[in-house]
Amino acid sequence: MKFDPTKLVRLKRPKYYAGKLMTADDFRAEQEYQRERAWQHNRMLHGYGVVVGLEVGLQENADGSTQVIVSSGYALDGWGREIVVIEPLSAYLPSDRHDLTIYLKYVKQDDDEKNIAPQQNASHTIESAQVTFEPSTPERTIAPATRADFAIPIARLRRPRQQWQRDRDFRPARAR
Repeated sequence: MKFDPTKLVRLKRPKYYAGKLMTADDFRAEQEYQRERAWQHNRMLHGYGVVVGLEVGLQENADGSTQVIVSSGYALDGWGREIVVIEPLSAYLPSDRHDLTIYLKYVKQDDDEKNIAPQQNASHTIESAQVTFEPSTPERTIAPATRADFAIPIARLRRPRQQWQRDRDFRPARAR
């Protein structure tokens, strides 16, 4: 594998000492250090792609619409972030396209058990995944590292007539 220096980040960690007054910024910096360190490890040693699960299925609905269903599983995105899908994800496919590539994207959102107002600081962050799709390109491989969102392609769909079909020649990347 060719070395890509753009995958490296300079890690900066907090330094602790007896009597140091700890602030929220210190704890955030510690969390950021741990996350960036793990993501860099994943990028450099494991690459990106599906680790387990994340099978893609299609569901035709009575109204003529079609949904893509992604089963639970685990993957690494192009930045090394862990994508964990606990429950199946679904998204409606557009009716005006003929070829689509299905992507799985890492997302995080603030959450609070008390359902506080959005302008206040939430006490938790939830990391999850989102299914997105784009018109297919003729390239055989799609590198997540070239995408701004680092999403990973997990399937390619074709619609030669009225029904969507999985492209059996498409193989999603596998993390090592």
